Amino acid sequence: MKQEKKVTGDEYFFEIAVFLATSARGCMDEPPLYGPFRLIDGLSRLIDLPKYAPCLSDDAFLERMKTEIDEKKFLVMFDPDGFRKFLDELVYEFSKELKERTLK
Repeated sequence: MKQEKKVTGDEYFFEIAVFLATSARGCMDEPPLYGPFRLIDGLSRLIDLPKYAPCLSDDAFLERMKTEIDEKKFLVMFDPDGFRKFLDELVYEFSKELKERTLK
């Protein structure tokens, strides 16, 4: 049985960098809705960073947002209006959390 290699923090960080670089290039020629999809997918990947970098702490709010993102990001493919609504709701949740964290 083949043993899976554990990805290091450095490797995961590089993976995110490659994803963002190739996404930026892809956005030049892809349909406009691919850009927001790539950004939200990048956010989902970024939220996983604490799994690979022990200097970062898990964040319950971000984990909840990752679950939402991963459940709804593909709306872009078949329900652009629903995807837009999801992004509006996501931004609203982030703004509420930012306000709460700022006022602590």
